[in-house]
Amino acid sequence: MSVSFGRGLIMQIDLHHSCMYVLCRIAGMKSKFAEIAAYASQYVNDAVYKYALTFKDGGYYRQIQTAHKLLSSRNSDINEALEVWMPFHFLPRGGDTAADAWVTAPDSKMMALLLEDICGSSPSHLLYRLGIGLHCFADAFSHQDFKGCNHSYNDIHLLQGLEEKGNKENAGRLPLRLLERWSRDGLAIGHAEALSNPDIPYAEWAYTRSIKTYKIKNLEERYLPAVKNIYDYLVYFLGKNPQYCPGPKIRAFEDYLEKLKQVLSFRGNPEERHAYWLKKIHGNFFEFTDFDDTDRSLRYDEKLWFHLAVEAVKVPKTTNHQYQKYEYHVFRKKDGFEDSHWVKFMQAAAVHQFLIIHCLLPESGMIIG
Repeated sequence: MSVSFGRGLIMQIDLHHSCMYVLCRIAGMKSKFAEIAAYASQYVNDAVYKYALTFKDGGYYRQIQTAHKLLSSRNSDINEALEVWMPFHFLPRGGDTAADAWVTAPDSKMMALLLEDICGSSPSHLLYRLGIGLHCFADAFSHQDFKGCNHSYNDIHLLQGLEEKGNKENAGRLPLRLLERWSRDGLAIGHAEALSNPDIPYAEWAYTRSIKTYKIKNLEERYLPAVKNIYDYLVYFLGKNPQYCPGPKIRAFEDYLEKLKQVLSFRGNPEERHAYWLKKIHGNFFEFTDFDDTDRSLRYDEKLWFHLAVEAVKVPKTTNHQYQKYEYHVFRKKDGFEDSHWVKFMQAAAVHQFLIIHCLLPESGMIIG
């Protein structure tokens, strides 16, 4: 398994894909629409490329990068923070004081403005913007009280947690050698020094910042409030966009609380937790009133949307290095490229990014050019 710096700082697939799907469904959304929104939510973590595709049959396509792939010096660059970390994973709260304005919080005015803007999006991009917005909203709960940039505010001391420095369970995620490098280089980005503890639903962890000690119980204090607030927002969203509802009356959130708590409490690595959620969905554990084949076969393949839109053909490594940045692939647009899920996601991500950087942050008094 390759070491992924970005993936150690972001909520994981069990929440962003399967849990988002469940919340969409119990809020009243049809399965075929919930599948798109949930895929878009998780794909925010998987759209890790920034380069423009050059097509063999002519033309170019500029990708929007919404997450990071591997450890690199670019992660400490403020440009990366403004383009990737803050818009998609660590939305600043805004506010009157400069010290607090860049801290992530789920109940901020900035988040409220984002979620309201999504409701009135273009119909062709609405579900994709919804998924991206749900990702950002969910991350605001798990990433609260950290800043999405390299800043001394993120320089905490982890006292205890499910993952700790030197713990062998960290292998393949955030190994000690990388943590030592970050400390040496002064990289205090997001919740890197808290490891993956903020992104594990059942983790209990503690840290100090300055002279104050914080003790966190993720399930009770962050994850259950997150799913309740996301559910409430989805009910509101569907009230504004009833074309995505099948019609049956939805049940109260409280009817699902124990089931959600049970699945969130399942212990395992991200892939095991995701598989457990899918098993529960396939067996209609959540008692969807319009349970169907989409529910029975739900899955996630991070390459699916891309390969439905683009043909990628491997070419031999030669002295010509023009294909090196593409990992030695050439690309061709498939039929329906312009109307594909992948292109619509990229367009929605561009709108989301522009809104945060050039509208919401400046309106909050945070000067962005």
